[in-house]
Amino acid sequence: MPQCLSVLVLDMETRTFLRAALANEGHYCVFASRTRDDRRIQKFYGSIDQVIDAAQNMDAEGYDAYYALATFNEAGSRKVDNVKYLNSLFLDLDCGASKDYATQPDAIDALKHFCKKLSLPKPVMVNSGRGVHVYWMLDAPVGLDDWLPVAERLKKLCADNNLLADPAVTADAARVLRIPTTHNHKDDPPTAVNFFFETAIKPIGFDAFSELLGNDPIPLPKRYTPDGNNAVTTTLNSNMESTFREIIRKTQEGRGCQQLKHILKKQADCTEPMWRAGLSIAKFCTDVDQAAYAISKNHPDYTADATQKKVDLIKGPYRCATFDEYESGICTECPHWGKIKSPISLGMRVREASDEDNIVEAPAENLPNNPVNQYVIPTYPRPYFRGANGGVYVRTTNNDGDPDEKVIYHNDLYVVRRLRDVELGEAVVMRLHLPKDGVREFTLPLTAVTSREEFRKYMSMQGVAVTKMDEIMSYTTTWVNELQANSTADQAHRQFGWTDEDGGSFVLGNQEIFKDKIEFNPPSSQTAGLFPSFEPRGTMEKWKETINFYNREGFELHQFVVGTAFGSPLMQFSPIKCAALHIYSKDSGVGKTTAMEAGVSVWGKPEDLITTERDTYNTKMNRGEIYHNLPLYMDELTNAHGRELSNLAYQLTGGRQRGRMASGSNTERHRGEAWSLIAVTTGNTSIVERISIIKAMPKAEAQRILECRVKRMHFETKEETDKFAAAVQDNYGHAGVEYVQYLMNNLEDAKKLLLEVQARVDAEASLTAENRFWSALVAATVTGLILAKRAGLVNYDTKKVFKWGVEQLKENKRQVEDMSVGVEEVLNDYIHEHWSNVLWIKSTDDLRKQGTDTESLIIPEALPRGKLVARYETDLKRAYLVPKPLKAWCGEQQINYNSFIYDLKNKLGARKAKMRLSKGTHMNLPPTDVIIVDCSVEKMDAEGLQE
Repeated sequence: MPQCLSVLVLDMETRTFLRAALANEGHYCVFASRTRDDRRIQKFYGSIDQVIDAAQNMDAEGYDAYYALATFNEAGSRKVDNVKYLNSLFLDLDCGASKDYATQPDAIDALKHFCKKLSLPKPVMVNSGRGVHVYWMLDAPVGLDDWLPVAERLKKLCADNNLLADPAVTADAARVLRIPTTHNHKDDPPTAVNFFFETAIKPIGFDAFSELLGNDPIPLPKRYTPDGNNAVTTTLNSNMESTFREIIRKTQEGRGCQQLKHILKKQADCTEPMWRAGLSIAKFCTDVDQAAYAISKNHPDYTADATQKKVDLIKGPYRCATFDEYESGICTECPHWGKIKSPISLGMRVREASDEDNIVEAPAENLPNNPVNQYVIPTYPRPYFRGANGGVYVRTTNNDGDPDEKVIYHNDLYVVRRLRDVELGEAVVMRLHLPKDGVREFTLPLTAVTSREEFRKYMSMQGVAVTKMDEIMSYTTTWVNELQANSTADQAHRQFGWTDEDGGSFVLGNQEIFKDKIEFNPPSSQTAGLFPSFEPRGTMEKWKETINFYNREGFELHQFVVGTAFGSPLMQFSPIKCAALHIYSKDSGVGKTTAMEAGVSVWGKPEDLITTERDTYNTKMNRGEIYHNLPLYMDELTNAHGRELSNLAYQLTGGRQRGRMASGSNTERHRGEAWSLIAVTTGNTSIVERISIIKAMPKAEAQRILECRVKRMHFETKEETDKFAAAVQDNYGHAGVEYVQYLMNNLEDAKKLLLEVQARVDAEASLTAENRFWSALVAATVTGLILAKRAGLVNYDTKKVFKWGVEQLKENKRQVEDMSVGVEEVLNDYIHEHWSNVLWIKSTDDLRKQGTDTESLIIPEALPRGKLVARYETDLKRAYLVPKPLKAWCGEQQINYNSFIYDLKNKLGARKAKMRLSKGTHMNLPPTDVIIVDCSVEKMDAEGLQE
């Protein structure tokens, strides 16, 4: 048979099998575990086909795949109280050298004998790779209350008839078993999980099967726990169990209970009270069925029913004193006399958590939103282990070779991962489960793990309250050593946004977002303070309703600002580090700030994430570094000085903070990766106009910031706008995660769309390379809006927004083209700014040739006050410029000095020479280098008009 056909046939058998084994109502559950990296997965599905697909995928990835025998009312919980229906009864026969049956044929022979004796129908048998799974399919699903007594009866009959089925499986409604046609990966190579025989599935009626087992009620055994304990003791007691096998082992070695030995060995002579006393110990052990049978089988009054009735009437394990009353002279000679209260203590042990136990549900205190609040607790490093109901325990061996178990901490506490922070050094992320508060994670520097006082302080701050902190410190150190030996440290995320160039994950507050999951992002020294700002508020539905307030004619600017929030993450895939938009208007009430708040509500809390006029320049740039790919909104730059705005334009688009020295050391402060984002600023005036006050030609800054002057808007009513503004503050932080995951799952298409939109932008607005910052801004914003619309987050008319953006580009181009300044204008500005430092004099004036009659003196029109920067001969209209102050002024104005001198020479005929600037005055200054400019030269414009 061809391989593809073989797989098809097996798949059909599995589907038929699962449809018979499972009810057709409720949620289906698949559990998977992988031994090599200690990973476990539990997921819920709506159909059996999805169960099969999931199992095959998990199997291909090396997981052992299991399915739950029950269906569940709610997805996310595989607890017994969530069981909806069951459609089969089942057994698990363990096979192997150290198991109940040496081989699978031995187990099958025992099963056949059992079925024949009880007249049970032929079951379906599955080869689990090692053992045998046994199924009786029902013709209709039954509820838990009906199913459980029958399952308990089947469990008891197995024990009575010496069928060594695993007693923990038979009556466990939340049990999982292996899925046929997968593999048992615990073997190397993996062994196939498949059907033993081509057995036709013949469902049986539940009532009919129950009658075959007998109709006598079987009450459920309850584990003995003392009353009156506090919450911590009750939790610890819930992890304790006793095994009769262990008690008997110690007894055979002379370290156990001689009373129980007498009951076992001399059953025929055992009195009824002593028999009952022995049963009281058996009842509250995990192997109760085998223990009760072992104690009772040779008693002259033994019958299964009578023994069970005795067991049912017992309320708790008998005390040593009671045994001594029934048979004196034995207990007082026991080395345990006075040290233990009951023989059951001799078999006590901590019930270690299984893979299923380690999947827990708990509310999250500071972790990403998890619909089912489900966490997989990793296996603790030896000699530590987790109790079945939580807590940290350590297991050593005492002098007698017996396990010595001790509780370290009563709640779940474990290390999740190692981190490397450039400032803190190595650290670990720990997770703590508290009964009422839920689950929290925190970062612990390794310096604190190895310092007793620091460790105590950190752990106490997080709520770990114990007196013997040294034991938890040793436990944590063992975790660290285990992780260092088996894993590499992750780099602590000191920035939000994309974690790599390929868009593998995206960090947003305490969440690391992947295509199909969200994991906890532990805080770093840089990001911790902003975590609360990204916690969602309100609902996604209300946010969508609010954001579509702008979906109306004439609000393209406001839609564009919202689009910058979606476009900012796309800048990661652009060669431009930052594109900036400045919105200005002298009128108030035009909605500049509210538009920014609407945009930032995509990601988090507006009042926290928008910087204001009160924030320092360094604070704003630090936000840019931390935001990384998130939009940077800066409100009210009206009062910023031109020099600061010029620096802002260059540094923003440069993508990096200034280099600074670290405090307390002679080293440079660590800077994060260059940011790639969209920045939006507001003010009452144009940034370019403000820069032009201190700079003659701010053309370079203008090319880096797209400016938009906002006209007065006409809202319908003030009540409407107030309601919108309030809704923005009450609904935020929902869309970002959904948008990022949509982007990740359509990343290549998004990159392609970005290039296509940018090509259209460049063509429509006739942009060139010098307009690259504007091009990137409009392209990323429009693309972000298109993608957000496809994701169902907004409903704006993106064609109108595109058209509006192109018009803004054309207007900004016109304004930049008008910024060209001629050499004559620059020279005029220089002379006028230094008017008082220029010697104004006629070329024929000579104060030295005048007489002493002061009335006959010819005095220059003006004498310079302060430093002499030029001489101007008024009759010849000729200027003599000193190079040094001219060069300094050009530098202040950010004018290229060499280019200016070139234009003076080529356009105004300037030349260099030496001259005594003080000629014609009493000042006797030596000759100096000057630039001579003939200011009488008249130039004609292109139309022949005199300038």
